[in-house]
Amino acid sequence: MKKHIFKYLIEFLVVVSGIIISLNIEKGKALDYKNELKNQSLRRLIKNIDQDISDSKLNKKIHLNGIKCSERILNNHEFLFDSEKDSLGYYLSVISYSETVFVDNQEEYLTLRNSGFLELIDDDELVQLIQEKYSKHSFYKTIENYIGKQNNIITNLVLEKTSYISRGTNNFFGTYGTYESKQKLSNYELNTIRRKKVFSEFYIAQINTGLKSDSLLISKIKKEIE
Repeated sequence: MKKHIFKYLIEFLVVVSGIIISLNIEKGKALDYKNELKNQSLRRLIKNIDQDISDSKLNKKIHLNGIKCSERILNNHEFLFDSEKDSLGYYLSVISYSETVFVDNQEEYLTLRNSGFLELIDDDELVQLIQEKYSKHSFYKTIENYIGKQNNIITNLVLEKTSYISRGTNNFFGTYGTYESKQKLSNYELNTIRRKKVFSEFYIAQINTGLKSDSLLISKIKKEIE
């Protein structure tokens, strides 16, 4: 009797062990599959960040041109009005076109977050960097909105005080006309140009910080998926 009980006990333990081993194997396969999906999502995230870097560099260039032209007007507006009306029209045109729209593509980040893949990332600093990156995007758009409000005033200035007859291209998206108004730029208009310049300088500082952070982020993601 004891022999039979011992035999059945051994058989039972073998069956239970087999089930446990099978469950562990399936669990391991499921985890491997989730990790592969996580890595695929991270690879797509790298492409998105690369695009953000390209866009940010272009936006920086556009705002730098606007700042340069703003400085020339603020420092020389009386001389430009008296002797260089074509240049004054050109600078105003460039400033009016130096407005950007940040494209906030969060699709892959939301996939990582909502699917729970962020929890599978081993590097806690990487998770923090990813979260910080996408939390800042709304701030970028807020800055651009402030710049846009000043830019609307400058665009109206250009439409009102420069000629519709083209004197050439402004190297951005259109042409420029000579400054034909008999009135000099007002204090309000000069203050608006200065204000937009200050916002653009602040935005460029944010862009520079973002470019460094994005480069570090790509490096860490590549290490994560190696």
